[in-house]
Amino acid sequence: MAGTYYEDLGLKPGATKAEIKSAYRKLVLQHHPDRSSDPQSKAIFLRVTEANEALSDPESKRRYDEHLEMLERRAREEEEKRAAAAKKEAEAARVQAERKATPTGATIAEEVARLQTLYGSGRHSEAEKLAYALMQIDPRQAIPYAVLADILRGRGYVNEAGKMYAYAAQMDPRNPVYQRRYEQLLNNSRVVTKHGDMRLESEDKRVLAPMVGGGFAVVAGLYVAASHEPAMLSPFPLISTWTTGLIVLLFLSGVAVGAALSVGNLVERFGSMSSSSSGRSSPTAILGIVAMVNFWVAAVLYMLVAIGLRAFNFSTTRLMLGVAAVTLLMTLASIPSHAIHASQTFLWGGNLVYVGGLVGWMAVDALRVGD
Repeated sequence: MAGTYYEDLGLKPGATKAEIKSAYRKLVLQHHPDRSSDPQSKAIFLRVTEANEALSDPESKRRYDEHLEMLERRAREEEEKRAAAAKKEAEAARVQAERKATPTGATIAEEVARLQTLYGSGRHSEAEKLAYALMQIDPRQAIPYAVLADILRGRGYVNEAGKMYAYAAQMDPRNPVYQRRYEQLLNNSRVVTKHGDMRLESEDKRVLAPMVGGGFAVVAGLYVAASHEPAMLSPFPLISTWTTGLIVLLFLSGVAVGAALSVGNLVERFGSMSSSSSGRSSPTAILGIVAMVNFWVAAVLYMLVAIGLRAFNFSTTRLMLGVAAVTLLMTLASIPSHAIHASQTFLWGGNLVYVGGLVGWMAVDALRVGD
């Protein structure tokens, strides 16, 4: 018989005085040397007697209970230390295994952060390769699937993007962004059957809408060419010859182009283009800021990045082409005008057209929320 006094008496810690007395009497009668022939009874008798003496006195019992609590607390602390050490050792082993598995010797978390940086900086080709590598190393990571989905969607590969969004939502069901992106893609796509397989494809293009937008821009150009309005921005040398009609029609032509592209299903929903699945600003939104300074600078930057890093986005490309076409049209319309310098329209007109294009795109997107 070994352990605490309570265990010797067959009781739980904190037993009452009556329970201690009853247990003691029972064991004494059973193991009294005069009553029992068991060779172990003497040792048990002495132990339960000692336990009774320690626990029968209130002060002695209080001190003994405090001693037990101290021992239990120390045992818990030691167990927690052992558990923490084991956890630390397991984490170190996991990190070491991750570093061996990744090409750069970094951890999965570090590589995921690098993936987001690559995608956010427009280096889509490198981001795509890293995302596929991370999926092989740790298929449970949601972000590589989401980044690949954004890249594929930007290239117009709707079916493949839908699969990646679905995987991302499965790997991280607590993140509502992935599920929302997947549902948006379903709402903006159509299901077709080819060779017995069902797949997603982009919605049918509506050619009439872009024609209407282009027609508005042509009418705006004719007005600029025929009007004889006075310049209203003389104090500003870069656009000193611009008239009220030119300013208004540049912006409205941009609105018409952006709205026409959206209605014609030639661009994605603006909500899905304004930021990526990881919450970072998209190239379209960033180009809008640059275009406020100079559209042609934004266009050249986009082309350089898109060609150099394989980061083409079909929605952004179509908007840029539409804005460039309208700007060139308004530049030609400025030539017959004796008041407006065509060079000023060419150099700075795209700023207003691009901003108008974003406004038109956003307006149609807002009206189609329930679709």
